[in-house]
Amino acid sequence: MHEFDLTNPDERNQAAAEYVLGTLNPAEKARFEALLAFSAEAQREVEQWREYLDVLNTSLKPVQPSKDVWRQIEAKTKPRTLFWQPWRALAVFSLLLVMSIGLFFNVNQQQPNVFIYLVSDEQSKPGWVMRTAFDEQALVMESLRPMPMPDGKYCEVWLMLKGVEPVSLGFLPKEGSRRIAIDPFWAEAMLDSEIVVTIEGAEGAPSGWEMGPVSDRGYWQTQSL
Repeated sequence: MHEFDLTNPDERNQAAAEYVLGTLNPAEKARFEALLAFSAEAQREVEQWREYLDVLNTSLKPVQPSKDVWRQIEAKTKPRTLFWQPWRALAVFSLLLVMSIGLFFNVNQQQPNVFIYLVSDEQSKPGWVMRTAFDEQALVMESLRPMPMPDGKYCEVWLMLKGVEPVSLGFLPKEGSRRIAIDPFWAEAMLDSEIVVTIEGAEGAPSGWEMGPVSDRGYWQTQSL
């Protein structure tokens, strides 16, 4: 596992991003919070990332358990009066409590995760955020502070699928957002694939084997709803 060098400004900034996202492991989080206690630079970077990622707080839809889940809870927790005797009350209550806790965690575990990727510039400042929740069967690209591009140049996003030609997801929007329908068949492959962003002309790259200069690359990060 990569360990951030917190004396390196670029790695410290990346650690700040993952700290805000909640993806640091316990050891990394403890190290970063120790730095955060006295480092004005780290504190500023955390605030910047919170500002950049605020778009997620306003764009992600809350996920509600389905009616079937509530019916299962009601069916399994409805008391049966036929054998309801005082000496059984405590045992039945305990059983129902255990079942309710189990159902609660089962419902939580069924909530889909949101997978996000931040497209950053050379200074590690994010210009776009890409996110997908597979219950929506869509990938959303949202502009934050897009990096300036020469006339006629665009950022094209690629999935580096293993063993096959890279797949283009199209251009990042220069403003606003762009939504792409995702076939569930691609979901697992997407999460295992590196994301690459290249600089291309208006027609895009001729093929996945003939991409332009790479401006950013990395992997999805997971954020539970």
